[in-house]
Order: sequence, then C-alpha cells, then structure tokens
Amino acid sequence: MNPFAYFTKRRREQRRRLRELKAFASRFSTLDRLEQSGLLVWDQKQRRLFIAQSLAVLMMKDAESWSAFVQNVYQWLYYQQAQDAWNAHFLKEELAAVRAAGTGENHQRVQLSRADVERIRLAARQKVAESAIEPPKVEPFEFFIVQETTDAAAKLIAVGYFDPETNDMELAPWSEIEPLLKQGE
Repeated sequence: MNPFAYFTKRRREQRRRLRELKAFASRFSTLDRLEQSGLLVWDQKQRRLFIAQSLAVLMMKDAESWSAFVQNVYQWLYYQQAQDAWNAHFLKEELAAVRAAGTGENHQRVQLSRADVERIRLAARQKVAESAIEPPKVEPFEFFIVQETTDAAAKLIAVGYFDPETNDMELAPWSEIEPLLKQGE
C-alpha cells in the first residue's frame, strides 16, 4: 500500500469517528434541553424516567423511532452516570493529593497557595488510569408517560420497562395496569 492511500484511509476513518461523536453530542444536547424544559425527568434513586405525553406522542410515530428514542435516552442516562462516577473518583483522588501535600513533615500543616492546589489537583487527575474505576452497571429502568396538566397532580397515560442488556422493552396503557395493582393490594 502506498503512503498516500494509507493516509487517505486513515483520514476517512477519523472523519467517520468525528461524525459519530458529533451525532452523539447532538443527541445528548437535545436530551439535555428536553430535561431542562421538563419534558424528561429522571429519578436516579428509583431508576424511573418520566416522559411528557407530548414528547412521547412525537417519538411514537412508529415502533422503530420509539425504540431508537428509548435507546438514546438510555445511552444519555448511562453517560451521565459514568460522568458522575468519574467526577466523584477524580474529586476523591484530588482531595487525597491536596491533603497529602498540605501535611508537611511531622504532620504539620503547610499553607498551600491556590496555584499550588490547582497544580496538585491537575497532577492527581492526570495520574488516574482509565481502568481505575469500573463503568456503571447496566441496569433496567421503568418509564412513565405523563399527561401535562395545570394542577399539581399529573395523570399517568402509560408505563413501561426497558432492559438495556437484552434490549427488551414493554409498554402498557395505565388503564390496563391500574386495576391489576388495585387487585394486589
């Protein structure tokens, strides 16, 4: 293979990867805006996603678009969890490094300037290996389609479940689920 063909092939691959990254960034930016506008609400503790009815109707034009939407939401949530885990790990490492630098010989406190602290934090961050933290566990989540109302109580339209490991998704109208829950009480 001549060198020109090698560099051309490499450049095409770089452009392809850049297009993929731009597409991810665009999707995540759109989902961030939807969350900021209140059309998507994520409850981390209970692993529940609340989707406004207007958004759900827009995304349910066909099964493929709904499935792609839920998959994109999952990737967005996974990315947020990974970022939170990394930030917590970085903070822990940075604080440990600053504390160690702030303690001199004989365990006496040493006054560090802001520049020293920033330099120590940056050095600690750069020392962290990619393998230092486990990626978040892939977990299923529930989602609820909620009708927007002017009063405080929102009305459930549908409930669903998504398992990202198997790509299984279930969706049922709330009117079918509510009587079953009342029977179980």
